[in-house]
Parts: sequence; structure tokens; C-alpha cells
Amino acid sequence: MERRDFDYYEERARDVKFEDITSCEDNAEILQRLHDQSWDTSLIRLRSTDDDIADDDYFVVSEGDDLGWLGYFIGKSKYLEDLRIGSWGGGGNIEALIEGINHNQSIDCLHIGTDLRGVSFRNLGPFFRNNNRLVQLEISFEVGLECAQSIAFVLGESQYHSLAHIHVERCNLSDEGLTMIATALRNQPQLERLRLEGNNFGLTGCTALRETLQGWGTSNLTILDLDKNPIDDQGLQELVAGITNAKLEELWLSNTLITGAGLRSLSTYFQSESCCLRTLDLTRIDFGDEGAMVLADGLRGNKSLTNLYFIPDESGITDVGWAAFSKLLCDPSSINSTYHSNHSIKRIGENTPLDIRQYLELNRNPHPAMNKILKSHPDLDMEPFFQWKLKLLPVAINWFRRRARSRLANFSVRVILPSRELSALYKFVRGMPSFAVTSYCQQLVMNAQAKRRRIDDELRRLEDERRRLDDERCKLDYDEEAAWVILGGRPTSSEGNSTVDSGSKRRRQE
Repeated sequence: MERRDFDYYEERARDVKFEDITSCEDNAEILQRLHDQSWDTSLIRLRSTDDDIADDDYFVVSEGDDLGWLGYFIGKSKYLEDLRIGSWGGGGNIEALIEGINHNQSIDCLHIGTDLRGVSFRNLGPFFRNNNRLVQLEISFEVGLECAQSIAFVLGESQYHSLAHIHVERCNLSDEGLTMIATALRNQPQLERLRLEGNNFGLTGCTALRETLQGWGTSNLTILDLDKNPIDDQGLQELVAGITNAKLEELWLSNTLITGAGLRSLSTYFQSESCCLRTLDLTRIDFGDEGAMVLADGLRGNKSLTNLYFIPDESGITDVGWAAFSKLLCDPSSINSTYHSNHSIKRIGENTPLDIRQYLELNRNPHPAMNKILKSHPDLDMEPFFQWKLKLLPVAINWFRRRARSRLANFSVRVILPSRELSALYKFVRGMPSFAVTSYCQQLVMNAQAKRRRIDDELRRLEDERRRLDDERCKLDYDEEAAWVILGGRPTSSEGNSTVDSGSKRRRQE
């Protein structure tokens, strides 16, 4: 098929018949919708077979499909947001398709799941430079060193401010290929998600990633997915050094070569003030009891991690490791130790022992520290709280009442809580009798003073009311006297009665 550029299709677009340039009606309909700027054409997926296809967004590439026309209408589209290239099929003019894509400014997600058939990834450079809406780039095909170099060239050419997510997965990059791409990513400090699953890199690749992450300074990266790569303990140490200044929330490390000893670098990271990691995936890593104890020690005091994923049967954990996690969640050695246990984590592994499941359930509900203390300490020792005298007593009583109202409290718990509340109150009074008597007398004084203030306020109010009524009476006396003056003077007693009677009679006659 002859080489055709964008101008070739521009000249013929007005008279083209879609059934003449496509292999089936569905493909013709997609071109028609792109041509008509239909708002519902937000997703197009290219594939080579139509097996089990129910959606109308699949462009099934076969012989007879000129991909240059598809590229032309993609370039003109204002509503296409997601372009997913899974196969070129039997279509021709791939270079023209890419040239058309380069004209598009609406796509925010570009997925390439097949090789470019000899076309360099550099040919997509204008698309990255011209499209200010691209948020996500996904690449998932076997990438050789030459293609990795082309990808690195495009990503390193300039900063693409809108690009937030890069997924280069199952590409078998190797250390050399990843190093080139990681070096290029130094120009993309705005990245929020970086997924590099299944790329066959180890220490060298991790070192390149560490240098890039450190070069970003304060990073926006929140998700780093490194699953299914031969990363060992040294590689993990390099990575931890790179994510120290990142806002990382998710770290995926399943199917790697990390051991229990290597997790010590993560333990140090958990204790750092910059750690805001919420999810850690260690699935299919045999870190054993050593790793469990290292993780438990590291997570003591950590308030960010909520999900720790691993499969117990594959991690090599025994009762020793589970005991470390149990103590992490609730250390019953003292009330203070229980209070400072980890109350943030919501999930640890799968098929966990009963006590750990119970503690995790408490962490998912309000006031986990309070509930753990009441659960783990049936007879509360109040002596450590005496240093605050009676100031803590109302807090302790409130704990019992909150626990009684909690949905976690069953009937037996609600029955026994009042006696535990009285027991705590008794221990406070017995431990500090002088303070109790003093407090009682002080309360009497405060109550008497408060009541006296209320009485004084009432007396002042009544005095003000008396003055108001006196003023009103004086005014009435004045008005009455003025009226008698107008009437010719105050009459004698008999005249007054006669005047009143005659006035009443006139009013009745009227």
C-alpha cells in the first residue's frame, strides 16, 4: 500500500464513503461517528478479532481497513478520550494512523498493547508535545532496547505537565531498558502513578529509579507498582532511599526476591515523619517470622498504613510471626502500652488468626484504643492515672459509657460494664481519699456559691421590677391629677359618686 500522509486524507475526506475504506459495517460506523463529532465516541479499541465483542467501541482491524483514515478522523475528533491499541490486525498505513493521532488534542488516555511494526515510538513525539490533556500512558508489549530508547527519548524530550500516570507493564525491559526510561522520567516530576510490573529489572533498575525519585525533590508520586520483578534486599534499600521525600500512598512489591531481613529498610521508612504509605503489598514473598517481627516493630507508632497484603501460606509465617502482629495491634502488658498500640491498620494478610481479626475489627470502628483497653484489661489499674488526681476520672467514666453505647458491645458486655465503672470509681476514691473528700467539699462550696448567685440574680430582678412598677404608679397618679384639674378640681365624695353615676347612665342611653 502506498505511503499516505495526513494531507492525502484531508483532500479526500469530503467525498469518502466509509463502506469503501473499512472491512465491516461496525468499523464504518465508528468512522462515521468520529466524522460527525459524536459525543458518545469517547473510547476506541483496536483489535484483530471480533470474538465475544458486545461493545460498539471496538475497531476490528482486518484486510481492507486503511488505518490512515482511522488516524485522520482520530486527529480531527474533539470527543475521543481513550484510545487503546491492542492489535494492528491486517490493516495497513500504520505510519499514517500515528500521524493522525499526532493531530489529536482530546485524548487523555493512550494504551499501546502491541509492537509498532517497525515504526519508531519517536514518531509519536508530536502527539505528546501538542496534547495538553493526556493524563495516562499505558504500554504493555515486549519492548526491546531500541524501542525502550525511543520511549525514553519521547519522555525525556520535555515535561508534559498533564501526564500524571505512566504504566509500562509486562514489557520485559531489563535493567538496561528501565534505566533509560527511568533517566528520562527525571523530566516528569509531576507524575502521580508509576506502574512497572513485570519488567525483569533488579538492583541496577532500582538504583536508576532511586536517582530519579531523589532528583524530583518533593515528589507527587502516590502509587509505585513494582510487582513481578527480581528485586532483592539491596534493590529495596535503593528504592526506600528514593521514596523518602515522596507522598507515596501505595507500594506494590509482590513476587519479588525480598527477604525478611531486607524489610528492615521498610521498617526504618515506617518510622520516618515523611511516611504516608497506606497500602503495602508483599504477596508471594517468603519473608517468614523474621520479616513479620521486623514489620511489626516498624509499624509500632505508624499511623498511616491501613492495608498490609500477603498470603500466609506463601509468606512462611508461624505462630511466632502472628504473635508479633498481635502485640503490634494490642500490647496488653499495661494500659499505657495498649493505648500506644497500632490503631490505624485495618488489614493484615489473609486468613488471619481470630485475635488479630478481632483487633482489626476494633481498628475499623470509632475509639479503638478505648475498646482495646476495656477488652484487654478486665480489672483496670487506676494507680498510673493518680498523677492527674481526679481530673481523669470523668474521662474514665465516659469511656465505660461510650463502650456501652458502641455497636461492638454485646449483651454480656453491657451487663458487666456498670460494675466495672463503679470499680474504677471506687479505686479512684480509695487511692486518693483526701482528694476525694476535698473534691466533695469543693463541690459543695461551688454548688452553694452557684445557688447564692442565682438567688442574688433573682433579688436584683425583683428590685428592678419593683422600681418599674413604682415609676408606672407615679405616672398614673400624675395623669389622674391632671385630668381632675381639667374637670374643675377633685370633687367631694358624694359629688364624685353622682358624677360617676350620671356618666354611666348617659353611656347606656347612647
